[in-house]
Amino acid sequence: MNALKPLLLSLPLLIACSPEPEQQRAAAVRPVKLFTITDAQRNQIYEFPAVVDASRDADLSFQVSGLLKELNVIEAQQVQEGELLAKLDQRDFVNKLASAQAEYDNAEREYRRLEQVASKGLISQSDLTKQLSARDIAKANLGIAQKALDDSVLHAPFSGVIAQVPVINLQNIAAGELVAKLIDTQELEVNFNVPSRLIKTGAPPTIEVYINADPSQRFTARFKEIGLIADPSSQTYPVTWLFTPPQGRLILPGMLATVEAIPPGADNAPLAIPLEAVQQQGTQTYVWLYHRQDNTVSRRDIRVAEGVGDRVPVEEGLQIGDTIVAAGGTYLAEGMEVKPWQD
Repeated sequence: MNALKPLLLSLPLLIACSPEPEQQRAAAVRPVKLFTITDAQRNQIYEFPAVVDASRDADLSFQVSGLLKELNVIEAQQVQEGELLAKLDQRDFVNKLASAQAEYDNAEREYRRLEQVASKGLISQSDLTKQLSARDIAKANLGIAQKALDDSVLHAPFSGVIAQVPVINLQNIAAGELVAKLIDTQELEVNFNVPSRLIKTGAPPTIEVYINADPSQRFTARFKEIGLIADPSSQTYPVTWLFTPPQGRLILPGMLATVEAIPPGADNAPLAIPLEAVQQQGTQTYVWLYHRQDNTVSRRDIRVAEGVGDRVPVEEGLQIGDTIVAAGGTYLAEGMEVKPWQD
């Protein structure tokens, strides 16, 4: 009995030092990198980084100098075409217009009087011509005064968003000085570069755009223009496509986006998966399919085609929506529990 005492006394210590079954199970869960197959993973779909820009913008300024008496906009404000944005003090312009109007009226009356006198032969034709010139000069001055009054008011040339307002009310404004920058957000454009090997004749590709901050929503774009001079370092050509964001969705110039170029017939092209996801056993090629409901994997045999680069076209065995193990599949077994790799 005395000989058993050391053994009995050591049992609690052994039990205390033994790992919990739950800890052992957690330690056995292998992290893996996952890859979800979407329609964008088709072998003939190309992705390009892009930047959103306004399809049109306007630097708004007065064509005359004066005191800014009315400023009706702030930055990020949406305005409609024709809306009054700003106005200079009107008094000087109104007075000059009234003076020019009076001068023109007098010159017009005098010309009509001399015209009747000339018809009776009481004055020479040259005197009538001089008065006609004076009348025309007064009319031109009236037009100048009217334009100055019109130019002292700023209206929105199109609907959009005020991007910049670098002035304040009651400030003396010089002619041509920037008062507000207006951008059109109803139609936007994306600018990106494509390699020369992808520029082909024939039916154009379908272009879809999504904003990197929210890739859940895609927008179909239409062609605007392409630059014909390649970048000397990258040998790529600048391309611009237009898209219209939906109502209530504010997308601004400068936002980063991704462009997906889908060539004609790409719907029938095979899906493409990362090269490192493909496993080989004898002549059979397979991947590990990930099951989100219990975080386990199962083998899925596939048939692949020849490919170039880091993507492999899959002709059979996978479909859109499947999630596979993209890295770490070498050490897996059927039914093994895994966890998504966290960068």
